[in-house]
Amino acid sequence: MNYRAVWQGQTYEAFPAPPSPEIRLYSDAAVDGFELVGEGRWRRVVPLSSVSRLTYVRVVGVWRGEPVLVRSFADGGFALVEYTGGNAVVAERLGCERVLRGVYRARARALELVDVREDEVVIDLEELARNSGSRPA
Repeated sequence: MNYRAVWQGQTYEAFPAPPSPEIRLYSDAAVDGFELVGEGRWRRVVPLSSVSRLTYVRVVGVWRGEPVLVRSFADGGFALVEYTGGNAVVAERLGCERVLRGVYRARARALELVDVREDEVVIDLEELARNSGSRPA
């Protein structure tokens, strides 16, 4: 799960931090104006108003016939999934562990996941700007 921002026509992994009027952009390759912040990781902080689109992206799918959020994929062909169906009995049947009230997680074989896709939610830049004191482009 992460954010993506379009800045100057390019899409970057992003991290908005309201109420700040800035947004951090990240790249796995060297980009002019970005600073190296770790091995193979570059960052640039830009005004929120310079971003033309911001989305929240999460990976979803179906595991054993039930809807799940895919938290991560791990070596060895496994995935950490979070059951999103809201039924404790079903979560227990799936073998999920309750980690918080209404939150159930399990380690699943990645091959058992079907209909895996990215679910993208567009963030309203005007609303985000109002909450941060910035103005969208």
